[in-house]
Amino acid sequence: MPDTPLLRIRDLKIDFRRHDAPPTQAVRGVSLDLAHGDSIAIVGESGSGKSATALALARLLPEPPASITAAELSIAGHRVLEMKEKELRQVRGREIAYVFQEPTTSLNPVLTVRTQIGEALALHRPEVKDRDAETLRWLEKVGITEPEKRLRAYPHELSGGMQQRVMIAMALCCRPKLLVADEPTTALDVTIQKQIMELLASLRRDLGMSLILITHNLGIIRDVADRVAVMFRGQIVETGPTAEILTRPQHPYTQALLDCVPRMGARQERLRTIDYAALAAATA
Repeated sequence: MPDTPLLRIRDLKIDFRRHDAPPTQAVRGVSLDLAHGDSIAIVGESGSGKSATALALARLLPEPPASITAAELSIAGHRVLEMKEKELRQVRGREIAYVFQEPTTSLNPVLTVRTQIGEALALHRPEVKDRDAETLRWLEKVGITEPEKRLRAYPHELSGGMQQRVMIAMALCCRPKLLVADEPTTALDVTIQKQIMELLASLRRDLGMSLILITHNLGIIRDVADRVAVMFRGQIVETGPTAEILTRPQHPYTQALLDCVPRMGARQERLRTIDYAALAAATA
């Protein structure tokens, strides 16, 4: 049904347990919907629960030590928490795919680009007969120059930006309905960051897929995300259209994040810091 969200999260909770220590609650009651073709940025500082939430969508957190519960967690009608591992492998890649922040550690250093993308195609699109041709098509689509040459390259022979483009090609060649980009520009310089964000925005429009962008950087979301969800201490404290969140934030934590963004031409000598005690009281 077209009105049914692609992604539905209701009361998601994630605990981490270690030995006899009390559990650490990383995510506390997150609820979120994402429609087909829409995009949302989940923003917040390190430790706010963004990545844990993203990884829980496809049950990528090791259980234990993680414990994931939710009233509902579904992707394209698949109730993720009720699925067996064999069923989950079909959802991962075909329904939901990931691009992570460190392509150097995400790519296998001893396999060529051809082999790594070919393995993804073999697993999730076995109907593709000419995997080399399909791999070249995706390398071209993500803006890699001389794709025939890069096909035979190992990750260490590519720049950081090119490695990230390979990761994006590997994720998208399986034609997922939802792409999760978890801090995809963290290890890249500012110029390459802009190129990667423009590429993700363009591919989302061209392919009609949904996108979740995980980031701590409010400066990169304006042209990529339709909506924003702000996370603080494991909870979503504010959601809304991107332009509205960036210009008229309602929660003090959102305003604090915006105040910490450096601005060209600003005369202020120091960036403002966040008063966590006051924010915790406001969010309690």
